Amino acid sequence: MNAIATIARRELRALFDQPTAYILLVVFTAVNSFLFFRQVELYGVASLRPMLEFLPWLLLFLVPAVTMRALAEDRRSGTLEVVLAQPITELELLLGKYAGQVLFLLSALALTLTLPLGLALGARLPVGVLVAQYVGAALLIAGLAGVGVWTSSVTRNQITAFILAVAVMFVLVLVGLDPLIVGLPARLGAVAASLGVLSHFTGIDRGVIDLRDAVYFVTLAALFLLLAYFALLRRKLTPRGAPLQRLRLGTALLVATLIVVNLFGRHIGGRLDLTPGGSYTLSPATKRILRALPDLVTIKLFASSALPPEVAFLKRDLDDLVRDYRAAGRGKVKLVVQDPSADTAALREARTLGIPPVQFNVLGKAELQVKEGYLGVAVRYADGVKTIPFVQQTNDLEYRLTSDIRSLTVPAKPAIGFGEITEPAAAQAQRSFEGLRQQLERTYAVHAVSLGDSTIAPELKVLIFAGTPDSLRGAPAVRFSAFLDRGGSMLLMASGMARSPQGPFSFSRPVGWNELLKPYGVSIGSDMVYDLASNVRVAIQAQFGQVLLPYPLWVRALSTKASPVNAEIDAVLLPWTSSIDTTKARKGTVTALFVTSRAGGLQTTTALLDPSREFPRDSLRPRVLAALVNPLAPGDSGRSRGRVVVVGTGDFASDRYAQNSPENLVFVQNAVDWLAQDDALIAIRSKNRTPPPLVFTSTATRDAVKYGNMIGVPGLLVVLGLLRLWRRRQITRQTYRPLTAPQPA
Repeated sequence: MNAIATIARRELRALFDQPTAYILLVVFTAVNSFLFFRQVELYGVASLRPMLEFLPWLLLFLVPAVTMRALAEDRRSGTLEVVLAQPITELELLLGKYAGQVLFLLSALALTLTLPLGLALGARLPVGVLVAQYVGAALLIAGLAGVGVWTSSVTRNQITAFILAVAVMFVLVLVGLDPLIVGLPARLGAVAASLGVLSHFTGIDRGVIDLRDAVYFVTLAALFLLLAYFALLRRKLTPRGAPLQRLRLGTALLVATLIVVNLFGRHIGGRLDLTPGGSYTLSPATKRILRALPDLVTIKLFASSALPPEVAFLKRDLDDLVRDYRAAGRGKVKLVVQDPSADTAALREARTLGIPPVQFNVLGKAELQVKEGYLGVAVRYADGVKTIPFVQQTNDLEYRLTSDIRSLTVPAKPAIGFGEITEPAAAQAQRSFEGLRQQLERTYAVHAVSLGDSTIAPELKVLIFAGTPDSLRGAPAVRFSAFLDRGGSMLLMASGMARSPQGPFSFSRPVGWNELLKPYGVSIGSDMVYDLASNVRVAIQAQFGQVLLPYPLWVRALSTKASPVNAEIDAVLLPWTSSIDTTKARKGTVTALFVTSRAGGLQTTTALLDPSREFPRDSLRPRVLAALVNPLAPGDSGRSRGRVVVVGTGDFASDRYAQNSPENLVFVQNAVDWLAQDDALIAIRSKNRTPPPLVFTSTATRDAVKYGNMIGVPGLLVVLGLLRLWRRRQITRQTYRPLTAPQPA
């Protein structure tokens, strides 16, 4: 081990003594930062995923450029024989060289830490996800560095080693993609997909360190280091001699073993979930529900063996999830996996359950092909069946499966009421809440209600209203007050400004709900909130096409994470929202759920809705946009015993906005569960895998982070490189002086 460490230190020092190393580091950090911030500014989220998407392609050139001289230069100059003449074995030399190259590449990766440090000024980054992402990047470097060291061992020419390494890594990056495997049989295509680098790297960069992905990169590095070791040993053996034949046979057997381990490693279980709240791990609420099952529940997974790589990766997550269900069920959950594409009986059953084949467009070498495949789930209990025809994402899959199991085993659903108040603006005529209704109906019996109903059914536990009545007096006010008095709860989504059907204007109006909310001490303001820092971008037609502009009136409301309703949600989209006044509420009864950044302002009386307009910058401060009110203790107020959640816009949960901001529906469902006092479902659904929004306090901070990484870090590397090279040059110019003076004769 001492010899390996000594060689690694010498190799690392030699790399930093060459100008080429600093040139590579400068180019790598500058290009990486440029590509990263181009994506971050477009999407406005604090995540390293943009960097990790480009990282394999940057390493495709960086790793060969670093490793091409590892052994090729020693072979060309003849120093390899001199080194091996010392008490150093070929294995120690190889591992020392490899460790030195990997340490240099990890130094390059460490320079990217300035990116998350900069993002931390505009968002709260999940540390666990960052750790997993950098572990994944380190494993990727370790695997590709093995390829580079091998190519350097088989040639004396550095350029040849560079080209060969780029070619091999390019194949590893591309293998498994549909354009390459479109004509392969299903089984062979699945094997080819599992050999690709990207599928395994994508698994880790989401925040989950999967043992299967770690095994892949470790065996990849071991495989090419074994080939490099064979190349070193072959030099001193007689051609066609018996020792060489035995070496070839042993190497072939070890290579075959590593390939088998690599292929079968995808069946190894075990993962470390470092995401916030363990979003890839079953929640305690699901485990409690599964342990309390009254009888056997069967989960049937209908999945084709031949799926495109991106869907195959989704299937792997699905496999892990349903196996976790089986383990948590302790014998009460049965798992059945079938392939309708290869099994006629499974095909008939899939059709009976309403699980159809889904078509995938696959780009082949010369044509666009269409493939069919299955990826559906059916849950059966007694005579009841719930199906998910096609799994498109796993973000909400645990909630869907658990709610299906719960609804099958507990037939009675709580009843809630949903009402929409029609508003005069032309834009409201097309407003639809079909997506929200479908989500709520999975757990609740949803009844239509309106302000004009003569009575409120006694079985209703929660009332949901979207829209703003101008007034709430007389019989409706009495009915709703009585509903709250008997312990009922309400979710009110209403705005204090009405959009004009004649133009892009909004006008203030009275909010009828405020009379009902007065005992709670909260009210919806007759205003419109804008946020100059936390907002979304909209497309505006310009002279040369469309441009994206920030729209402060579409607020990216930031979560306070102060209650179970929003604990796992980072932000929601609230378009044309009003503020919530909580100043008159009793202390301890109101919890702010979503607020603006410190750059939040108000428009009163009239608001121009044009995205390109200028917004006032005076009186900017955080504004409350959504709040919940805990029920007051009996005796404090005779008319304020029910729970209430208030949101300053009636549009955010409609289909138009929820399609692009699914966390809006998660928030509403969490709020309904809290109002219905069904907190168990909140813990399941609130697993939010979307990165937090990126909101810098000022333009100067944002520019400092951006240009500090794009220009500052490369510039600092240039200075450090010049200083080190200048220092080295000064040392080499010094006159040789013996360590001890010569003794007189």
